[in-house]
Amino acid sequence: MSPQERDRSASPILTFRASRASTRCPFGNPSVSIELLPGGCVALKGNSGIGKTTLATYIAGLSTDSSLARLGIRVDVCEWDPKLPVSERCGVLFQQTALIDALTVAGNVAIALESSGDAPKTHEERDRTIKRLVESVGLDYARDAHKRPTELSGGMARRASLALQLAQKKHVIVLDEPFTGLDHEAAADVARELVRIRRERKTALLLISHEPDIAAMVMDEEHTTGNVTVTLEPPTLDPKGKGSKKAKLTKPSLFGKDLFDRFLEKLTDYFLWSLPLVAMTFVACGLAISMLSSDLLRRVDVTEPVLEIVNKEIKPLLKLVTGQEEANPITMMMINMKVRGMLNDTVPGTKAKLFALGMAKLFVLEIGPLITALLLSGRIGGSYAGEVATMQATAQNKLLRTLGINPRMWSLVPALAAGVIASPALTVTGTMLALFFGGIVGPYYGICDYDGYMEEVRSAAFPSLRLRSVVAWNEQLSGGGSVVYFLSSLDFRSSFSDSYWDAFIEAVTHPILFHLIKSCTFILIILAVAETVARWKTDLTPRNVPHAITSSVVVGSLLVIIADWGFSQLLLKRQ
Repeated sequence: MSPQERDRSASPILTFRASRASTRCPFGNPSVSIELLPGGCVALKGNSGIGKTTLATYIAGLSTDSSLARLGIRVDVCEWDPKLPVSERCGVLFQQTALIDALTVAGNVAIALESSGDAPKTHEERDRTIKRLVESVGLDYARDAHKRPTELSGGMARRASLALQLAQKKHVIVLDEPFTGLDHEAAADVARELVRIRRERKTALLLISHEPDIAAMVMDEEHTTGNVTVTLEPPTLDPKGKGSKKAKLTKPSLFGKDLFDRFLEKLTDYFLWSLPLVAMTFVACGLAISMLSSDLLRRVDVTEPVLEIVNKEIKPLLKLVTGQEEANPITMMMINMKVRGMLNDTVPGTKAKLFALGMAKLFVLEIGPLITALLLSGRIGGSYAGEVATMQATAQNKLLRTLGINPRMWSLVPALAAGVIASPALTVTGTMLALFFGGIVGPYYGICDYDGYMEEVRSAAFPSLRLRSVVAWNEQLSGGGSVVYFLSSLDFRSSFSDSYWDAFIEAVTHPILFHLIKSCTFILIILAVAETVARWKTDLTPRNVPHAITSSVVVGSLLVIIADWGFSQLLLKRQ
């Protein structure tokens, strides 16, 4: 029996059949059948967008029945030779070049060899195999094997990708436009290598190519068997017009083209996706701090220390006044009772006020904006840095420049506008949640009542602004004065000093304004750092995108902490 006859009698590696299930189906064939024999080659032909890559991706195991069903394709049969392990079935040369960015060309080929199940036994044999595979696709081993994917041209990267597929020793290789980017001589070398592995390894090929002369070389009708051409036909319109509504073109979305669209998208992303994280963090902080504060205040008992001080200080005075050698025990008992009663009347209220003021000052003036900023440094700063760095690595920013569009206007402006709205809103929401749960914990521990706590919190968060114009306005309101008189006597100095600097400190450190200023400043720092880091390298590569994200988050967080220290120093200047 001749080799050709043995090939014809061999059992197929794969039997596949898909049918047209609806008008969404990209091809018009009622069904498409593919049978791959050992060493055979099926050329899948048809116009662009007709479904060749869709079917090939499914055969490679990179798609599912449901994915094809959404495109109107029903898979009837997909049976692999049961003797083949799943790991040895199919390799893919993707239409878009796919290499591991962190490895050199030789490193990529090496891991492909190791995963093939038939890796070279020695380092010397491995190096010889890598050299042969690299050179078989038209690359120079000495010059190109040490390069990383980002250092390769488009054609060189495609050749390296093909070398990976040749190294895997799969029983089937899907070749999706494998000759794109190759000159004719290199493409012919690749075609001869594919014929060799068909004949020597009995590897079957599923070939998609729009280069018929090179595809014919791969088919090599004279020296190989099992060559089949499957053509996908375009769908035909129903002559009766049925299904015309489904075939009717819909207007494509242009959302994102305008600055306002991008602003809305950013605002939705920054606020809604950050809200659960911020809310739960503030709830946890509010509960933890209020429980700790309540427990400490409940444990503090000043009665005995005060009575000791009274006994120590009052007895000598009584001796001096009465002239007696010893203070009257009845008198001392009455004094102690009076002092104890006074403490019982004043200490609980003081504790309640101290608890409320501590919670309000802590979250409104100090940690509220800081907690939000540190969370958003990762959530917003990392997200924005990743977006800009990806645009930088994929030449999108260069494209914007060629279109006459400022890349910063495209990305940074909507991000800043959304950030200065989302950050204060998230900070205020988180602070309110923390203070609300403080109002639940305090009464539970017996430190305060809810209404009294909320009243103290409001007083601490919204104190009167001590500016002369504001004081005069309040007096005019209470005395029934006119607005004209108020406007004619505007004075922006503080009520306790003639210095405008003191007035500035009084206004800026007003709790609510201070709260909002810190929030806005922190998010501006975060986005400025992300913008700077992501655009630092004009030739940024995909491999460096994670580093840009990490650098943005770390540097942004550190600068926020430093800025928070500066705000604390400013707060100390408030009189």
